[in-house]
Formats: sequence, structure tokens, C-alpha cells
Amino acid sequence: MIKNDAVIPNYSGFIMSGSNMSPTINQGDHIVVDLDQKAIRSGEIYIFTYNQSNVVCSLARDGDIVRLIFDGTDKYFEELQTNISVIGRVISIKSLAE
Repeated sequence: MIKNDAVIPNYSGFIMSGSNMSPTINQGDHIVVDLDQKAIRSGEIYIFTYNQSNVVCSLARDGDIVRLIFDGTDKYFEELQTNISVIGRVISIKSLAE
């Protein structure tokens, strides 16, 4: 018998709302975020606060500029890194269909 009483304080779970990251992350998918991974590594998916909302998308950094890339569209936005607050990097995505 295995009992797991451990709490991993640097992880948090979220449920995706919206389709801007489809097909990678779909409406209702569960995502696990490592809250300690705030340094932007280009091409990785992050959850962050932007304009008072939590946003999930891939980020690409070029100096002080961050490109916000959404899978559900061919559009992207560029923003100063100081205007976004990274919550953490997405490390796992679980679909409701799994």
C-alpha cells in the first residue's frame, strides 16, 4: 500500500477556459503549472497575468520584448516583459477525454 501525504508546494492546477490554445490545450483541459519556473524559455507554454486576466500561451522572449503566441490563431502579440507577470510554466496537460 502506498500512501502519499506529500504536498508539492510549487505546483498548481488550473482548468483551461477558452479555445485560444486549441488544439494543444482545449476548453476544460486540466493543466499543471510549476510555480517556480518563471524565467521565460522561448517556445514553452506559461500561465501569466496580463491586463488583469490569467492567460495561457506560448512565450518567446527577445530582450525586453515578449511575443505571446496562441495556437488557435496565426496572430501573436508583442509586449514588454514588464507588462506581464509570469505565474509559472505549464508542465502537464490532461484532456477530459483521457
